[in-house]
Amino acid sequence: MAPTSSDAVRETFLSYFRARQHTEIRGASVLAKDDPTLLFINSGMAPLKDYFTGVRTPPTPNLTNVQPCIRTIDIDDIGDRHHLSFFEMMGSWSIGEYWKDRAVHLAYELLTDGFGFDPRQLYVTVFEGDEAMGLPPDEESAAAWERVGMPTDHIVPQPTSDNFWGPAGHSGPCGPCTEVFLDTGADYGEAYRPGGPFDTEHRYIEIWNAAVCMEYDKGLDGRLSALPFRSIDTGSGLERITLALNGFDNVYQTDLLAPLVAAVQDVLGESGDIQRHHRVIADHLRASVAILAEGVVPSNEGAGYIPRRLLRRAATLALTRGLSTVDFAPVAEAAIGRLGGVYPHYRANADQVIGGIRSELGEFEGALRRGLGRLDELLATKPSLSGADAYDLLSTFGLPEEIAREVAATRGAALEESQYRADFEAARHTHQERSRGEARDLVRITPTSTLPASVLALPSTVFVGHDRSSERATVLALLGPSCPDGVAPVGAEVDMVVDRTPLYGEGGGQVGDRGTLTGSSGAAVVEDTIVHQSGKYVHRLRVTEGTVSVGETVTLATDGARRSAAAANHSATHLLNAALRRVLGDHIHQAGSLVTPDRMRFDFTHLKPVSADELEEIERLVNGWVLDDLVRTTQIMTPADAIAAGATSLEGESYPDDVRVVSFGGSTADFATTVSTELCGGTHVTHSGQLGLFRIVSQESVASGVRRITAYTRHAALEHTLQQGRTLASVAAVAQSSPRDVVQAVERLAARASSRGSDRKGGPSQVAAGAAEPLTVGAIEVILGSVGADEAGGLRGAVAGLAKTEERVALLWTDAEPSTVAVAVPVRYVGAVDANAVLRGVLAAFGGKGGGSPTLAQGGGARRPTVDALRATLAKLM
Repeated sequence: MAPTSSDAVRETFLSYFRARQHTEIRGASVLAKDDPTLLFINSGMAPLKDYFTGVRTPPTPNLTNVQPCIRTIDIDDIGDRHHLSFFEMMGSWSIGEYWKDRAVHLAYELLTDGFGFDPRQLYVTVFEGDEAMGLPPDEESAAAWERVGMPTDHIVPQPTSDNFWGPAGHSGPCGPCTEVFLDTGADYGEAYRPGGPFDTEHRYIEIWNAAVCMEYDKGLDGRLSALPFRSIDTGSGLERITLALNGFDNVYQTDLLAPLVAAVQDVLGESGDIQRHHRVIADHLRASVAILAEGVVPSNEGAGYIPRRLLRRAATLALTRGLSTVDFAPVAEAAIGRLGGVYPHYRANADQVIGGIRSELGEFEGALRRGLGRLDELLATKPSLSGADAYDLLSTFGLPEEIAREVAATRGAALEESQYRADFEAARHTHQERSRGEARDLVRITPTSTLPASVLALPSTVFVGHDRSSERATVLALLGPSCPDGVAPVGAEVDMVVDRTPLYGEGGGQVGDRGTLTGSSGAAVVEDTIVHQSGKYVHRLRVTEGTVSVGETVTLATDGARRSAAAANHSATHLLNAALRRVLGDHIHQAGSLVTPDRMRFDFTHLKPVSADELEEIERLVNGWVLDDLVRTTQIMTPADAIAAGATSLEGESYPDDVRVVSFGGSTADFATTVSTELCGGTHVTHSGQLGLFRIVSQESVASGVRRITAYTRHAALEHTLQQGRTLASVAAVAQSSPRDVVQAVERLAARASSRGSDRKGGPSQVAAGAAEPLTVGAIEVILGSVGADEAGGLRGAVAGLAKTEERVALLWTDAEPSTVAVAVPVRYVGAVDANAVLRGVLAAFGGKGGGSPTLAQGGGARRPTVDALRATLAKLM
């Protein structure tokens, strides 16, 4: 029998793929904790992006799981047949293994045999190609569907917007996809005819993205490049499959949501037919529970904004039904009860979740009620709802615009869309100007703040800090609540605009300068400096003596030590960028940076981790240029001329008509002779020798295809080096060795410990060593050996010890059927050989599954290997 409960559907999916050599992995949190391009996980593959780019190695090539997801881009569609803001995505992946033909076969077999769908009700879409992107039609997927028996008139070509799957964020793996739709019958619209429209909103419901064919990596610049290997990503919504298997009209009838809908009706005191507002409230409470269970608190920004928006939208719907007060605790409890078995932290955090919901709605309910009352007054006196009225209800009472429009429509109020929208946007603009337009109301200016017209009319600030560390300036404006008369008293914190300044304003990744202000009537500390988009340099002041007044002449001075340290780190980013391009290749592009007095951070495009050898070569290059004491030169050019002459620019950056071009070494007459030439308005050292020392302290992945290096210069680099020396000396003392020989000493200690541990377990390392066979594969020295079947428990320690003592890549297996196989890589081959990749290659030949790290991996369930067969297999892998 076909499964009908959601729990049975979930298990049918997972067991199907487990039986076909897919390893089940746990779903990730709905919070996108390691991906700066996302707030929430919005697809099954989002937590796995690094697997598809090769940045991380999966436990096995083929995976499956069920991933909870949050997606609010379709919030206006919530409450229809199948859109949800929280959903569970059943997924399967093949990373660098099978391709379209196998993916289509698995999808069709599971849908027809596992779930029991009638093949005559299934339709599939394929990518029709995109000439502008230079991508051909996906004829390979179409042919694969025909081979499994799909009629050609059920195979529907679709455009990029439908069948080219973009990355889960602004960048990452992507590719064409092929999706499966269920024909829900004539009651929901016209049947598809080849060449005609394909109704995916009503009659045909997507039940599975059967194969996203990951073959491209979209960079932060929007360009597509080939991934190092091709992979398959699939995703099927648990709610939609359960709907389809039960023949329901909508997902809210499934056992996943029906208890929540019933709870909503109880809270509202309603019964009978399920209405759209019942569905929306049920969905929004379920999503809010999932988010709050992760420890998120409703707020106006970041991850907290989404549950605030959902809960307030749900509360508004409830109050428009005449409810006297809102308590959604029963709905939240229903959500926790239904999903708590799958996600135990929902139950563990139930008090926190329900308390958070009650707190949020308690704060909002009063204002919302007043807003609905005001809406009633407006509709009683006007035949329509204007855009200005809707914005006033939103800004004053927090009444969501879509709810105001919905209530107005139920009262028969007319609405002319184009005029309504124009009025709404005009009211928004007026509100922003009014709230920000007076100087006394400004607490803290940002580069994009709306400044008073009187301040915008002032001339742009002249920056003289490239040549001078102090400067006489005239105070043109003071902005803040503590200086309404243009005079800032002692203790006041204000924003100041002057005609000229030596203080660098934050930009180009470099933090703003700090410094001092001295005047005839007082003094102040400059705590930060920013550049407003109008060209005004805004200085954040804290008055420490007397007063500071508009119109007076003051002396501004930078914090020299802080500026020098920041300048050294900024120059280091230029030299590092040049070194990265020389060592890793011209594909390197800057993707962001942070320059502070303490450190520098540089983000760049690169698909894989930088190896230890590459990092050392980069560090040597930069320090070589530091020792060469290269002269820094600058010139002013147009961006076009500078780039044409070979200067490096930041892709996507908007430059002024004239830019500062910074070079190190060589001749500015020929940029090709320089070590580094970049468009940059930041502050820099005059000679590279002023960096003193450059040390890389870490590298990490910050997004798909984007790496980050953090480094120190000058005193911080020296202290880092000294600390490393102290640590090395301590380790050498423990190992009873000199610092020069400490690595070998530690390896010997580890090998002895491993050998002693193995001896206690029956001595598999000794058995392996005695029966081991050394050989050379390409340029890699390898050692192979087998151990008794009863010694599998000590295999990891044995293979690690063997690799260390023999200084060869070691591969051991148990002399049994099924066999356990383990691979270890010694220090000399780290970065050149990946134990996980070798294990995968061996298991591909002999069966089984497993995984591990780049230096130690183990798998089981394989056929017993032979030395001759392993020779042939390893020859293909190394």
